[in-house]
Order: sequence, then C-alpha cells, then structure tokens
Amino acid sequence: METDSEGFLYPVKNKDLCDECGLCERICPFERPLYKNVKSPQVFAAYNKSRNERKKSSSGGLFYIIAREVISLGGIVYGATMTDDLKVVHKSASTIEDLNVLRGSKYVQSCLQDCYGKIKTDLKSSRLVYFTGTPCQVAGLKSYLRKDYPNLLTSDLVCHGVPNQKLFDMHIEYLKEKYSSNRIFKYQFRDNERWGGCEIFNSIDLRGVETVRKLPTYELSPFLYSFMYSLTNRYSCYECPFAKMPRQGDITLADYWGVQKYHPEMKTKNGVSLILLNTVHGEYFWNKIKDKLTYVESRLDWAIKNNGNLIRTSTMPLVRKEIYELIDKDGYTSVANGVFRSPRYRLIKIKLLLMKLIGADNLQRLKSYWHKIIK
Repeated sequence: METDSEGFLYPVKNKDLCDECGLCERICPFERPLYKNVKSPQVFAAYNKSRNERKKSSSGGLFYIIAREVISLGGIVYGATMTDDLKVVHKSASTIEDLNVLRGSKYVQSCLQDCYGKIKTDLKSSRLVYFTGTPCQVAGLKSYLRKDYPNLLTSDLVCHGVPNQKLFDMHIEYLKEKYSSNRIFKYQFRDNERWGGCEIFNSIDLRGVETVRKLPTYELSPFLYSFMYSLTNRYSCYECPFAKMPRQGDITLADYWGVQKYHPEMKTKNGVSLILLNTVHGEYFWNKIKDKLTYVESRLDWAIKNNGNLIRTSTMPLVRKEIYELIDKDGYTSVANGVFRSPRYRLIKIKLLLMKLIGADNLQRLKSYWHKIIK
C-alpha cells in the first residue's frame, strides 16, 4: 500500500512478482461487490445497561459488549485504534484490557497493516474472530479469505467516507501551533460523556504544563467540520458500492440519530446504538448479548431517516476537487480558517463565552427574553 499525492492509501503491484494472472481484479470487492446478506434485516435501538461503560463508548456501547463476549469465548477482536503518535491503524485485542484502545470513533482511513493475513491464520486455527471496520474493509476481508468461515463474525459501521492520515497529521500540527503546544499526545473525535461529535485533545505546552482542551461541537474544529460535510473524502467514497442494502457485516453498527422521535422511552444522554442483524450468525450473537442491553425493536425506514448512508453515498461537494491542491498551495492553516470554517463559528464562540460569563441557565433566560422582545 502506498500513499497518493493527496495522502490516501492505494495498492500497488510489485511488477517483478506479478505474473498477470488477474486474480487481484477478479476478487476486488469494489470491482465485483457481493451482496449475500438479507435486504430486510431486524433493526434495534439499544445501549449498554451499564452507564459507566456507556460513557467510555462513542454511542451505545454495542461494540464493546459484542467484543467482550467474543473474548470470553476465547476469541480475538480486530478493530481500529490510535497509536501513541496519533496514527489510526487496525490491531487485535485478546483480553478485556486490550479492548479499551479499540473503543471510540476514529474519522481517518485506518491502515490495516497485515491484519487480513493474521485473521486468516486465526480462522484456520479454529479461533473465533470478530472484525469491525468500514463496509469496504469488511468486504475486503471476505474477498481476501475467498471462503466463508463459521468462526468469523463481522460488523460494518455506517460510514459516510474517510479523510486520510496525512490530513489529520496536518491538523495536529495546526492545533500545536494554535495553542502553543510542544506535543499533543491524546486525541478524541467524540465526547463520551455527551452524545455527539466534538474535539478533545491532551497537550503539553512549551513550559511542560499539560492541558486538556475540549471543543464542544464539530463546528469549532476544521478537521471535523470538513469531515462532517464530506469535503475531504477519498474519491471512491463518493461512489461506494457498499452504502446500500444488503449490508456487508453480520451486524451493522451506527449511532441511532433521531431515535427520540421514534422511541422516546430510550435514554439518549450517553448515546443510543443502531443495530441491524444481517445474517443468522449476527442474530445468534445478538441473542447471546441482548440481556446486557436496554433495547427496543425498531424499523429500517425510521433508521434511514437520519442515517442516510445506510442506503446512499455522500455527495461530493464541488470544492472537493481542489481541496488538497489548496492545502498544498496555501497551507493547512489557511484552508482551516477559510473553507473548513463553519459559517456559525463566531456565533458559537460568542455563545460559549456568554455561557462562561453568565452560566447556561441565565443564557437560556436571556434567549427567551430576546425572543419575546422581537416578536
């Protein structure tokens, strides 16, 4: 795998070893996608009964519950993690302690390294394997294996595209410069205490003082804003053959956005997961873990209302074609303060300042008085 000029990973053939057999093209899931799972899966809204555990997850904590069950059965789990130098890669976990680094969202194209080969070895040794990733990564694993394994469980995530590691590295450098930091050593894309996207990072300044900074909404982060509006996706993401039904994994996992409208009885403060059971294998594991969950059966059309990437790709904005050229030409900071800046940026900053000065309750009263005045 090599990076292109924008920073995205692509496979490159070794011409010295290739004998032009055509196998790469024949099994490429993007060129020849397979849709073996059910088109009308069972749908659930659910979250971990343990609120403390839920707070450690991005949504309702379903990944952790499934992964813990797999490990309790002697299995191994593969998922995305962020390394100490803030690189997003896939790695394995075979103990409950190892699972912690696989929790949480990572909005960067993860490097799979040699995971597929290791998974094949585990499967051949009859070990239970649980793999989580984007739909294309799940499809890629199945194409690589070229046969079904009864001891393989997969979860695809509802994905609307991925930016790349190079762009994220530039964002980290931008944060270091903006906040006069010597080093940023921890980063979160989501607030585990409150359901929703935000930016949290730990930094050490030039005096050696450690600081935790939290930007409470994605609209204050140029990287997350560009991600949410699909400004920086890999080109293939805009033509993804897996943003449709049937899904690729045995179980599909996502945030159940809009769940309050359809299931007001669900407590949403720390997140609610959307679950699609796409295979008999997925149903089997659901039945093994559901007693650890608060859940309610739901409907696919309800889930799609606020999670459109279940059935369609993200639309490519016109500016996408020149984004990476602009970054190369003008620098990330210039683009971060321009194209990547939310139109509501200053308004949000003022609101946060007022909340800090007068308190959230007083700000709400002030807004109420203002609405009465302008009526």
